[in-house]
Amino acid sequence: LERNNRTLKSHPTIDKLERGELSPEQLKHWATQLYIGNKGHNANILGLIYAKCDDFNARRAIVENLLEEELGRQSGVGRSHMELYLEFGESIGIPREELLHARMSPDATAMVHWMYWLADSKPWYVTLAGISLGSELFNPDAYVRVVEGLRAHYKLNDDGVRFFSVHIEVDKEHGDSSAGSIFRAIPESAAAETLWAVEMHIEFMRRLWADIDPPIV
Repeated sequence: LERNNRTLKSHPTIDKLERGELSPEQLKHWATQLYIGNKGHNANILGLIYAKCDDFNARRAIVENLLEEELGRQSGVGRSHMELYLEFGESIGIPREELLHARMSPDATAMVHWMYWLADSKPWYVTLAGISLGSELFNPDAYVRVVEGLRAHYKLNDDGVRFFSVHIEVDKEHGDSSAGSIFRAIPESAAAETLWAVEMHIEFMRRLWADIDPPIV
């Protein structure tokens, strides 16, 4: 997937952010749909995975991830990732109430339904692989570029980009620790399905990140 440039490490929207080519309206639409389609549901999905998980080491890794998502415990920020994202939204001109109650685009809708369907209908390790290996593992490299673009062209300060800068460190640890737990728990008979989940999650994520144009009204 990396060799074929099919992860978030190489994405046209990040290229545009780095060059400052997103208009304020496009930036707001992208940020809104990314929140609705992924960030606003991460803790819920992790909770569903935890409820189905019967592997001790994996359960511990999921709890540690949840503590960071909800309390900012590992990073030391002391706030939930949802709160950090709402602060990012405010820094680019999106009131938090508007972000919390925005309508989902088709790509955000697809992302949300994919994650809940996966968590509900597949074994915990298939879902965790899809999310951790299909997203968190590649976030650090992608977010470095996002932070640089937001600072250089959209004049955001450290507080404005904190959601992304925090993930540069914690998602690497989450991705690495989850990967170890997942690989040990996957039965050989489920290897193909698990790989499919990773590939599908990456594709849904790439489509969500490509959603930059507000609807014409």
